[in-house]
Amino acid sequence: MSKNAIFKITMLAGAVALAGCTDSIEDPVEPPVEPPEPGTELVIIEDGNPAEGLSVIIGSNTDSYARTVLTRGTANTDMAAIKAAPTTNPADSSYAWDIDTVAAADPANSEVYFVVGSDAAEMDLTEYAAGLLTFDLSVIVAGDPSSTGHQLIMQSQLGDGSTGYLNRTVKYFNQSDLAAIESAGFTTIAVPMSCFAATDTFDLTKVDDLFRFDIRNNDAVTYEIGKVALNADATVPEGAVTWGCE
Repeated sequence: MSKNAIFKITMLAGAVALAGCTDSIEDPVEPPVEPPEPGTELVIIEDGNPAEGLSVIIGSNTDSYARTVLTRGTANTDMAAIKAAPTTNPADSSYAWDIDTVAAADPANSEVYFVVGSDAAEMDLTEYAAGLLTFDLSVIVAGDPSSTGHQLIMQSQLGDGSTGYLNRTVKYFNQSDLAAIESAGFTTIAVPMSCFAATDTFDLTKVDDLFRFDIRNNDAVTYEIGKVALNADATVPEGAVTWGCE
């Protein structure tokens, strides 16, 4: 065999071996992306759309405790003590509700409320009991900063006849809380679920009204509500304002 033939065979063997090595080199594999755990967040309302089975509702005791369901994109001025209109959160152009509370017929005992809930659909919120209620709130007019006793309410078994209103748990807040974020644009408010204390009649496994923002004491307040959610994780979102249980 000639030297040229031996050289060519050697080169061919080397090329085959090199090709084999190249084939064995694989691209690095990225670690798999873990999907979010199911149930870590329950969105009650977002971009104007309530969760399935729930409605966006306004009402007041001046209006005989009527509960008027709002329609996305439509203003409602039919009630005496509360008015609602569509608006937008400029941070992300998402839909929100603009709410005006006006003078009530019974100033000392006025109740004027924005609700996301249902008279019939009962939800089990047990898995969120150690977490947070969060909602995006913009306060346009805070009203009298000395006023106290406004309420965030969760309510269960609402359809339980004339005593349904007793089946509730309340976290109180004051006008000063509203004044602190007046004209600041949308702010995420974080409320520990532990603030909604258990009662003899409130049942966390049968909640009808998941969110009720209740202005009391005849205060004329203008506010906007965007996204509302329940979070199983108690970690307060960055930039949020905490309304504690005190």
